[in-house]
Amino acid sequence: MHNQVSSFQLEGQFVGFLGKPGGQLKYLRILVAQQELRIKLAKDLRKTLGQELVLGEQIQVFGEKKFKGNLSEHKLKAYHVNRLDPNSSPNTCLSQVLPSPKSGKILLCQKSDCLKRGGKKLYNAVQQALCGLGLEGHIKIEATSCQKRCKQAPNMVLMPGKVKCGQISADAIATLIEEYYLNQQPAFHPHPPDSVKNN
Repeated sequence: MHNQVSSFQLEGQFVGFLGKPGGQLKYLRILVAQQELRIKLAKDLRKTLGQELVLGEQIQVFGEKKFKGNLSEHKLKAYHVNRLDPNSSPNTCLSQVLPSPKSGKILLCQKSDCLKRGGKKLYNAVQQALCGLGLEGHIKIEATSCQKRCKQAPNMVLMPGKVKCGQISADAIATLIEEYYLNQQPAFHPHPPDSVKNN
């Protein structure tokens, strides 16, 4: 049976590293729901992450989950780590090693109807998603005036491609952005299906 690979996102308490005999880091240890997980680190993360994390702080880990044969048997590999410690800036981005994304921008409506119906929360969610996915240097956020789709507020447009998105929940933003800019799927339909229209 071929290996099956999917992405994962975890939040928990950083409890240390496991390394090779020579001292190089290899695994990240994170406590999630009272269970300790060991996550293999991408090679470039091993060089820098040891100086960036503090024992006991809350972190967010993004990576790949690989299944071998039985779906209950899987391996985790981290490509990106975010610090979630309350004493740190919520948008602090740590080291990341991700596929090369395409560049672009996200047009977010900031007029009254969109703001009243979740526009500010959507803006913050987009910022956090770009940071979490390592895209903050590739994708720009641009506030716009009314996008003429007030009934579908809050609204945004993904560029390039002019993909119009409306009534998108903040929880769905990270997945939507990952599919469009990292997996490079120019035509997709986030939930609900009627919320996206391609020009």
